[in-house]
Amino acid sequence: MRTMDFYVKVYDDRENLKTILENEVANEKHFVKDYSVLTDKIPSGQNHYVVIMTFGYRTDDIALKALLNKEFKYIGVLGSKKKMEKLFEDYRKEGIDESLLQRIHTPIGLDIKSQTPEEIAVSIAAEIIKIKNATNS
Repeated sequence: MRTMDFYVKVYDDRENLKTILENEVANEKHFVKDYSVLTDKIPSGQNHYVVIMTFGYRTDDIALKALLNKEFKYIGVLGSKKKMEKLFEDYRKEGIDESLLQRIHTPIGLDIKSQTPEEIAVSIAAEIIKIKNATNS
């Protein structure tokens, strides 16, 4: 994404995670103690594209709730269809407005039957590019 003029920021709650430490592609890397702080770290913006792919269901929930009321060009969560259906069901029970849930892309990525991490990354990038170009053409 960086080579296509996206400015890439990575936030993670695992300070010594090898893949973060070795990541030389992101423009910025940040350690956060709790994903709830993303509310203050990531501003709304019509040129902002957000992908949530934390370690698990609980942290996905925290990160997503931190960003739910913000406006982005794209917000998506990596997760199984079943996991995301459960999360959205819980959100509806909590009274979270359906219009907020409708903006969230999940599962993320174009459906190209991706199997490897590299293929999944390409499918996510392609979906983001599709959305970016749909409004810029």
